[in-house]
Amino acid sequence: MNAKQAEKATGISRRNIRFYEQQGLIHPERNPENDYREYSQQDIEALKLIRALRMLDAPLEDIAACLRSEMTVAQLSKAQELRLQQRQKELEISIQFCRQLQNAPAPDASYIDWLLAKMDAPEVKQKLSDDWKKDYRKIVGAERKKSFVFTPDDAITTPQEFTTVLCKYANENNLNLVITKEGLMPEFEIDGIEYTAQRIYRRMGPAPVMVVRCTALHPEDLEADVPGTKGKFMKFFHHSWLILLLIVIWLPRVFQAEAGKRWEVFLAGGVLIVAFGSMYWVFKNYRD
Repeated sequence: MNAKQAEKATGISRRNIRFYEQQGLIHPERNPENDYREYSQQDIEALKLIRALRMLDAPLEDIAACLRSEMTVAQLSKAQELRLQQRQKELEISIQFCRQLQNAPAPDASYIDWLLAKMDAPEVKQKLSDDWKKDYRKIVGAERKKSFVFTPDDAITTPQEFTTVLCKYANENNLNLVITKEGLMPEFEIDGIEYTAQRIYRRMGPAPVMVVRCTALHPEDLEADVPGTKGKFMKFFHHSWLILLLIVIWLPRVFQAEAGKRWEVFLAGGVLIVAFGSMYWVFKNYRD
């Protein structure tokens, strides 16, 4: 069964089927004549199970353990039920506060103080913050998988030297790396995720220094499982936290300046933010 037929049989998009393959959940064979994926009946059954469990919002780690027979479906569903019950408690807290506000159409200062005191209760803050921390860790982990940079110890002038450098990096970091295409822009896999690599030169003092930048070929398949506005906000914050911090620090200076000099202070802050933002972007994209 080819990818189109597998998509029709399971109701899972081809993009997601490929993602589940990259995560090691299924292992389709390759047609030796054209190198296309061929999905067996076992793959189809596994995909249907994956779809059912994902509709219950079960984590991929547990699904993988279930497919490896390290966990039964009953055990997985029990663990997921406990997680959903915990999430239900967290949602019930938020719903209660929404109802509190609904019952106070024109809340005064004393009411807001009372409501904030309830929200600041240690047990409430702990439950709400744990959920955000968990989701933010997912975002950070997914973004780190999309690209990474390292500085090789050896020169790279040939495809073979590039392969040697990548293998050396993988060995030093205990990564399961497989070269799929040699070249000066090689392609490889790490734990089923497909990457391409390129040499980038940056100037450090009188001589340029070479770094290797590795980028996922399909970054859309690595998005964290944090849906909606919450996930978009966390991703934006992850990439822009330094600029946001500079804005927060500089804005009070703008309003505290004399009326005739506010525009100058604003421009100076803009230049500073652009400069630091550029430095941060270089560090983020070319750091070792």
